[in-house]
Amino acid sequence: MWTQDKVKELIANNKLLIFGKGTKFEPMCGFTARAIEIYNQTGKPFEVINIFEDESIRPTLVGVTNWPTTPQCFVNGEMIGGSDIVAEMLANGDLQKKIDAAFA
Repeated sequence: MWTQDKVKELIANNKLLIFGKGTKFEPMCGFTARAIEIYNQTGKPFEVINIFEDESIRPTLVGVTNWPTTPQCFVNGEMIGGSDIVAEMLANGDLQKKIDAAFA
């Protein structure tokens, strides 16, 4: 059973994190695959939490972030959005700035 404390701990302890459908190597939806592809482009280490791993993950995550959809992408403890927002931030340079600051 996942708790809000466990979700918050993962968010705090991973500079780049995606809660999505599937794994880093086997995404199970196009949006999660796109988010993973974008994070791969950064060259920085990141983790992917598969929301299908345990049925309590998704509702607990939504309780923490108040964001109903996945993937949910985090940089340095901040939820920045889904794959569409991450793609937009990559295109305008904001994502790399956030990631550079997180790994500085």
